Amino acid sequence: MSKGVLFDFDGTLVDSGAAIVAAYRSTFEEQLGVSLPAELEDPHVLMAPRPMEVFATWSDGDPEELVAAYGGHYIGGAYRHVRPYEGTLDLFSELTTSGTKFGIVTNKSRQRLLLDLEWVGIDPALLSCIVTADDSIQRKPDPTPIHLGVERSGIDPTGSWYVGDGPQDILAGRAAGLRTAGANYGYYGANRLSEYAPDLSLEAPLEALGILAIPHPPTSSRTQPMRL
Repeated sequence: MSKGVLFDFDGTLVDSGAAIVAAYRSTFEEQLGVSLPAELEDPHVLMAPRPMEVFATWSDGDPEELVAAYGGHYIGGAYRHVRPYEGTLDLFSELTTSGTKFGIVTNKSRQRLLLDLEWVGIDPALLSCIVTADDSIQRKPDPTPIHLGVERSGIDPTGSWYVGDGPQDILAGRAAGLRTAGANYGYYGANRLSEYAPDLSLEAPLEALGILAIPHPPTSSRTQPMRL
């Protein structure tokens, strides 16, 4: 089995914060007749919970109806706010050329992920696996989605990596037996990620190139994340 790299999506490969906030804002305004709660204007507040949980917590409407409306607003145009981070497309091109197995493991729904991939110009056929919220009841920080990604991509977890911008990514990747890289440029930032001690800190997507060649340092000798 070969080693590979699995990636989170939102905040790691693309900046989708404006798209997600826009879809929630439209749902609150058009379906509930109220403004989006101020705390939800911060994208990272919306990244961990699923839409059902957001509406159950911050509204008195029917969560199932609101989730459907949210999805409609997202695919109806909010997705156009999604932007790939600088270097993401080059990263995937280089990984493909080198024959590296790589995939996406995200808490996002499959429909919205595929729409985002098409919008930013990433061919799903390049990916060794796609794992979404539709594939598992459990979600990160539970390692189950990562285990599914490892199985579907056919990679050896020993020496493979999971790259993500949130604490849930570091916890899930580590629990699944992968080495972890924290995307400091994402929604949570370096200070928050450092609390969870990822094996590597990245300041841009392209820094993920070559991480499969990084040897395992002695555990006792590493007190801070490595930086490329």
